Amino acid sequence: MFRASRFLLYVTISAVVWCAFVPLYAELFTWTEHISGINWIYLPHGLRMILVLLFGVAGAVGFSIGAHILRFTELDGIDFNSALHVPFAFIPGLAAYFAVALIVKNWPGKSLSFQSGAGMSGIDGRQLLLVAFASGLLNSGGHCLVRYLIEGDAESLLINNFVSMFVGDVLGAVLLLYALKGIFWLIERRKLDRER
Repeated sequence: MFRASRFLLYVTISAVVWCAFVPLYAELFTWTEHISGINWIYLPHGLRMILVLLFGVAGAVGFSIGAHILRFTELDGIDFNSALHVPFAFIPGLAAYFAVALIVKNWPGKSLSFQSGAGMSGIDGRQLLLVAFASGLLNSGGHCLVRYLIEGDAESLLINNFVSMFVGDVLGAVLLLYALKGIFWLIERRKLDRER
């Protein structure tokens, strides 16, 4: 029972954080937009990675639910094919979770054992880069594949969507993941300084 309630708590936290962060990002970072809905620096992708690293599958489910909720509010004003709604909400969750699962052997969210970032220190810079690259590749590729299967628009996918989405996802993930790593490094350093 405790494990199920913890899972639901982490899903809820992730959905709320996502629903609060994305509109703020959309407002402050319109200058990074390549085309409507695709940015050259997409910090929310970094948030996805952080939520998965901290909360595991609960983080992926939470921000996917948050994305599904935000899609109804039409934050970005995209003329949107409704058949893409559900896949576009859940592809990022799958991409983020599988990227972390393939590259990082032990992370705090793997077993829902969130401990205020304990365990993040064990994830090195190379792993963070690989996670950012893999998740960007899976997310961008998944979005483009679904759009191709549903809409059949192959010509604009590579140029307009995949490259800019991939670059934005990787840059956003690298920026936020390294910021998180730096924060936990500072916290651990302060603890060591106090113990001396």
